[in-house]
Amino acid sequence: MAREPLYRKTEEEMLRRIRSGDWEIGRRLPNEFSLADEFGVSQGTMRRALITLEGMGLLTRKPGRGTIVAKAKPSSDKTAGLLLTDLAGAPLQLTVMRATSSTAQVSLGPSPAMRMAQLERILKRGSVRFALEDILVSAALCPKLKETASPDFEVLLSEHDIGFDQITATASAAVTTMGQSVALACDRYTALICLTRTAYDAQGQAIAQQDLRIISEELRLSAS
Repeated sequence: MAREPLYRKTEEEMLRRIRSGDWEIGRRLPNEFSLADEFGVSQGTMRRALITLEGMGLLTRKPGRGTIVAKAKPSSDKTAGLLLTDLAGAPLQLTVMRATSSTAQVSLGPSPAMRMAQLERILKRGSVRFALEDILVSAALCPKLKETASPDFEVLLSEHDIGFDQITATASAAVTTMGQSVALACDRYTALICLTRTAYDAQGQAIAQQDLRIISEELRLSAS
């Protein structure tokens, strides 16, 4: 079973606070020492989480001003897609249960086939198996994907230093196959939400893709 590192848990909790409004735009956060103490992690772990969120444009860090919660860029600037939440509107929190990394010769959409780093994972919600994930990234940009990388596609790309110009998303409905039912430890023909996110470079070339097959129970899908 893949163990989620402390910095990833820290990033996910900080993302939750920002997206839920617990940390409102313009809020000045405590210094690294105080945040590390609040989250129960080392200063190095906290610094890594802060750098990741700064890279996502969710925080600004300037000398003399400290760390400020920033206004996220409109989704049309970089990402356009769909958001999965629970019925209360809270972001879906998934963690890695099991992961397998490999390489494959794959074509993303109309793009020519190319060598891809591939990551196949079972994700859980709390202690329950909840989603199957397949990540593909151009091996020229990333020879191997981290098995403990965040299920958040944008964060995962940031973790691997992969820049992108745009992300698109599509969704559909399906039911589990026999193999998917076994992997998710659920009944055969369980309803799934199928969510595909694709990242493109500035030339319009598809460079990465995330396919999620998520048990649809108690979930809400909306435009992000």
